[in-house]
Amino acid sequence: MALVFEIADRLSPSLIPSFEFVKYKYFIGSKRRLGPVVGPTHQTAVIADLPRRKEDFATVSWLIGSIPFSVLSGLTMFYALSLLVSLLAPAGGDSTPFRWPGVTYPTPGDLGIVWLLGLCAAFAGSYLTALRNLYRAIKNFDLSPGTLVGETIRMLLSAVLAPILVVGLLWIGTETIRALAISEATLTAPSVIALVVAASFIAGVMPEVVLRSIIQRDKLRNFKREKEEVFEAFKITPVEIIDGIDSDIRIRLEDYHIHSTQNLAAANPLMLFVETPYGVYQIMDWVAQAQLCCSVGRDRVIRLWPLGVRTLFDLERLAASSDGANEALLLEVGRVILGEGLVPKDVSNRAAAAALVRASIELRLDDPHVQRLRQIYIAVGDRLGASSRRFRSSRLLYRCRYRSGRGWLCRTLKPKAA
Repeated sequence: MALVFEIADRLSPSLIPSFEFVKYKYFIGSKRRLGPVVGPTHQTAVIADLPRRKEDFATVSWLIGSIPFSVLSGLTMFYALSLLVSLLAPAGGDSTPFRWPGVTYPTPGDLGIVWLLGLCAAFAGSYLTALRNLYRAIKNFDLSPGTLVGETIRMLLSAVLAPILVVGLLWIGTETIRALAISEATLTAPSVIALVVAASFIAGVMPEVVLRSIIQRDKLRNFKREKEEVFEAFKITPVEIIDGIDSDIRIRLEDYHIHSTQNLAAANPLMLFVETPYGVYQIMDWVAQAQLCCSVGRDRVIRLWPLGVRTLFDLERLAASSDGANEALLLEVGRVILGEGLVPKDVSNRAAAAALVRASIELRLDDPHVQRLRQIYIAVGDRLGASSRRFRSSRLLYRCRYRSGRGWLCRTLKPKAA
């Protein structure tokens, strides 16, 4: 990659920032310090590159982070298995190794079995989420003792929120649920147990969402709350909208915290190329499509495809072209992006409308992640060479004119002689 993305410089070769970020994540490098270097005539202080040891957290930090997580998860999961065995095993099966001696378990008709099953479901959800987060941390070189401490706190938080959520559903819920939850027999019904287990499992998987929901619905005064209409107005766009990404690829990208098109648009293509099995050209195309989706909106992307615009750089090339033959296509793209209110079909001043569309496109091209992707495109294009950019056939010229009632009329012109 260093050979491909090396930029020639007068003094020394330099690399583009996207590749430098990859190096900083995967390479330890060397520790630099000032050291005296004795020359033949004088003594000077220069920066010497010395071998650097691999830095890691201290063993005590790993023990402090891993022991609480291991003890909590081990005891909880073993008790959950023993509780299930006590419910499923026949009478007289006390010799099973999954049962703790001297520990009594409630019978299926007791009210305590409802809360124990809910608590075990909450721990199971939080434990599965912790395993997934630890797996992602390992893949992203982000595992630390703080990660284990955070997952332990999440498991304890889910154990506290699960009963609160169940109480809110059964006793402070709707009138129908309140009317049903009036006796112990009703509370131990299979449907109620299923509701408790499902709600507790959700609390274990997403404790932060449950906590935020509880706080939002309290009656505390002078407490700043979130406006729920904002969440309805702004929803994430899944990456499946990108041409070439399916559900399996989305699951793979989620391991690197790419959940929406905005995450993909701001991602480092070279980093994804190193960490995923997909080709660099494929990833560059995905990121460019995601940038166009974030710029114009998911509803307009599909309308731009028939016009030959799949990425944000297609818009840039169209706006940068000074050929008058592209003006008709530029105005048509402007109607998709800005609407027919700003760029009507029967526009009187075509030059002013084209200038408006170009100004709107230029505003979308100055973000740092767009500049980074453009730099990679240019570096790859320079390596491919100018002879591979277009086919070596004669270029055809087009002239288009819009006529009311007849639409766009285009004809081909012969290229001018050199």
